[in-house]
Amino acid sequence: MDFVRPIGNVVRSPGFKFVLILILIQLLTIPAMLVFGLIQERENRAQGVRRDVGLQWGPEQRLLGPFVVVPYTVRIETVQGDKKIEQFQERRAVFTPAMLEIDGRADARMLRRSIFEVPVYSAKFRLSGRFDALRIDAIAADVVSVRWRDAVFTLGMSGVAGLRETAALKIDGKREIALAPGLGYPSQTATSGVHARLADRTTGVTGATPEPAPATDQPLAPFAFALDLAFNGSVSLTVAPVARNTRYSLSSDWPHPSFTGAFLPDRRTIDAKGFTAAWNVPHLARSVPEAWSLSDAGIERLQSYAFGVVMVDPVGFYSLVNRAAKYATLFVTLAFMAVFCIELVSGRRVHPVQYLFTGVSLVFFYVLLLSLAEHIGFAGAYLAAALATGVMLAVYIGAALRKVAWGTVMLVVFAAIYGILYVILRLEDYALLAGALLGFISLVAVMFTTLRVDWSGAERDSLPDGKHGQR
Repeated sequence: MDFVRPIGNVVRSPGFKFVLILILIQLLTIPAMLVFGLIQERENRAQGVRRDVGLQWGPEQRLLGPFVVVPYTVRIETVQGDKKIEQFQERRAVFTPAMLEIDGRADARMLRRSIFEVPVYSAKFRLSGRFDALRIDAIAADVVSVRWRDAVFTLGMSGVAGLRETAALKIDGKREIALAPGLGYPSQTATSGVHARLADRTTGVTGATPEPAPATDQPLAPFAFALDLAFNGSVSLTVAPVARNTRYSLSSDWPHPSFTGAFLPDRRTIDAKGFTAAWNVPHLARSVPEAWSLSDAGIERLQSYAFGVVMVDPVGFYSLVNRAAKYATLFVTLAFMAVFCIELVSGRRVHPVQYLFTGVSLVFFYVLLLSLAEHIGFAGAYLAAALATGVMLAVYIGAALRKVAWGTVMLVVFAAIYGILYVILRLEDYALLAGALLGFISLVAVMFTTLRVDWSGAERDSLPDGKHGQR
């Protein structure tokens, strides 16, 4: 039975305890992953509330346009056997403006539903610009006729239900044409919007025929336009660069914008009172022609080039709790190493089960943080969860080591860990650097604190029976 004694000494050695602690840290990643799932579930619930609010107040608004859409007829010849069959097909041409200027203002606020808050805004936009001469021959060669009298000015909009006022299109600063719902032409897509018929700008015969006569339906002359829109929306606001030159300026009282999309603003100003931003996008920056046929592509082809702003809260508790949970392994490791060092210095043993309870309590800190943050905000929730778990664990470890002083030391350690973690979460740009420095400093501290430790327990084995040195 002589081999039993060395095995027992190895099991009781600091090295074995250290390896066992590392295994426990790995096992604790399982409940940590469950916490991530819980955070995701609550965040999905919040997004569902955002969608519900969007249906009632206004959705994430996306402006696409304006365009001029003109129906035209082409001749198509097909051969069936020895016969040539001539057919006429009606199609629609899409023309983009030569110049588009958008000047917008969005007044934002938080709208609360149940325990969730959604950023919403009331926007007032002025769209102005001009259309140059519209050339149908730039789209198709075999054009028989063009129904200029049925041309429509159309503006795509993701949430027409958010419109707060009636609007009219002003042509050349004189004539006004009331806007009507819909895009103004048959569409197989889900894109919604508003339109205005430009029949007032045409001359000649009105009424539709299968093969209109060009001589009696004159092309549209170049014209300038202006349009004022007032609408509600939530979370984001984007526009598409549809013109040969698109200029977009936006101001808001929201202090935390996140600029998104294919283009970033050329100029921006952000302070506690809000932000202003301006974009200037030429048509050369996008791979879309100035005119095309709807049979080739819809107006949605420009949506991928959209840009604008997302109204986010950089200290939103879901993102902060999620970021805090990413430090869970580091958090547990620091706490375990502190307990392990105290165990080595004090000469008293802390059972692995007690380590496990400590780790589970540290992971449960994030559950408390998430549940409290939904009701009292992140700062208050962090303080309450830190006090609850920190004080409880300090008392528990002090009782396990049977000395109040060690419990006090652990209370200081937990206060430092919680405090540093909170600072890291608030440092958006330097969070990774701060976390890396914390991990490195902690590693150095543990390494040099345990420099003289007999990890293998060899000194214990060399002592006479009944005499044991400090582990």
